[in-house]
Amino acid sequence: MKHYTLVIISLMLAACGGGGEGDSATESAGTNVTQAPTTDTTPPETTPPATGVDPETMNDLTIAPEFNLSSKLELDVDVDLNIGDTRAFLNICLKGDDDKADYNQCLLRAPLVQSKLSSSLMLANSGLELVAEVWFYDTQSEPLRYYWKNDSEQPMVFTIR
Repeated sequence: MKHYTLVIISLMLAACGGGGEGDSATESAGTNVTQAPTTDTTPPETTPPATGVDPETMNDLTIAPEFNLSSKLELDVDVDLNIGDTRAFLNICLKGDDDKADYNQCLLRAPLVQSKLSSSLMLANSGLELVAEVWFYDTQSEPLRYYWKNDSEQPMVFTIR
């Protein structure tokens, strides 16, 4: 029982901790640091004047029946270059500042088979501008570039011919 009492007293002393208010580095250097009194400079809260209009709620929201509240758009990709069995690779990426593809933001990377490809992409934003680059496996150094931007009047198809 004596041992338990000793352990409990030791724990209580250790839990209380020691130390003073200052930090030992500034006390040993002999410098005194004084703090300026802080003042609360936040302006007092004011309530807006009553206008007689109730705040809008979700119940007041009116949505057209054909709008599905989704920001995702499906884009069909249709590639047919009519160049036969020439090996090529397609990158579809967001348009960069230099009107070239931003390879850090590509949405589709795929080889062309018989210079054709049919695929679809899900886009998260309707305001995107895309660049498709067709790279040939031969010695051509510059790719063929095609551009697409969403136009609500056109079908959601990126056609590359």
